[in-house]
Amino acid sequence: MLAFDTSSRRTWVGLKLEPSKLVAESEEQDPSKTLFRLVEKLFGETGISLADLRSIIFCAGPGSMLGARTASMAIRAWKGIGIAAAQNVFTYNSLQIGALIANASPDAPPCGLIITDARRSSWNTLPYPQSRDDSIELIPNESLETETHSLVSFAEFPRWTKTAAKLIELAYDPTPVFEGETFLSLIEPTDEATPLIIRSNEYKKWDAKIHTASRE
Repeated sequence: MLAFDTSSRRTWVGLKLEPSKLVAESEEQDPSKTLFRLVEKLFGETGISLADLRSIIFCAGPGSMLGARTASMAIRAWKGIGIAAAQNVFTYNSLQIGALIANASPDAPPCGLIITDARRSSWNTLPYPQSRDDSIELIPNESLETETHSLVSFAEFPRWTKTAAKLIELAYDPTPVFEGETFLSLIEPTDEATPLIIRSNEYKKWDAKIHTASRE
């Protein structure tokens, strides 16, 4: 199983060889330059190839839209050349990983909100510890600044909004989540490997289309 997360500035790629065996690589650079290279590096280290994979898991966001689109296009390209694993794709969101990181961190309170910048003076939020009924909510910066829960964010995620809210900053690393089987509670099957765009508390799918000049 191949997993990759391009939602932050650090591209992360993991190869799950056995239930308790994971090899992973990460690098802080443009995902369009690092994703395929890191995948090839893991293949070279393990002797695995695309044809050997049974499934693919990717982070659909929110976070870097360039990263999410790069991941989406990689899966679509593999699907186009007949890679079987590209027909068996699962997805999760970055705040779910963030919630598990916060749960396990001694630097985070036992409960609170995971947050990432959503642009337009707004924030993506998800409660932790997380229940299956929880979903990402979009809140304005004014509401964040009056929030009474502890707020946990991550250094590797882009930030555009200036806020007076007090943030606890952790490192975003999916490796511990995928080392065991914790990730199985997060992933969902998907027919179309599309990034998430969250507005009005709804998931909206980005679709890669060629736009004509008259539409732009």
